[in-house]
Amino acid sequence: VQMMKIEWFNHGDNSSAVTIYENNICLNKQASNYFLDAYSVAIGIDSETNNIIIKNVSKEEAESLVIDKENLNKISIKSSYGRITGKKIIDQIGLALNLDFKKQNAYKYNAKWNTGTKMLIVETGGKKDA
Repeated sequence: VQMMKIEWFNHGDNSSAVTIYENNICLNKQASNYFLDAYSVAIGIDSETNNIIIKNVSKEEAESLVIDKENLNKISIKSSYGRITGKKIIDQIGLALNLDFKKQNAYKYNAKWNTGTKMLIVETGGKKDA
């Protein structure tokens, strides 16, 4: 009997998905579960990888002076998804990643949770040109 080389698929690998629309960022159930206890979120972009970073911010962190209140965004968690709204933040992400909402109405990405930093890393696959 010949040995097969099977690579098993792990349902947990890419189950977090983030979709960026013109007016909001939608997190699927798996991704939104990481923000059930979030007071708000901070959103940024990794300038080396162009990955979008969404940080879970607790009430204590928000009320301390560690994070500028101007950088905080509201997140609403529903039973099957999470949503972050804000035209300004979408415009900033769109500019950074060259997203054209006239050509495409949504951009969907896989995301991975970093437990240590309490951040969702949205893998945009857009390495920046040097």
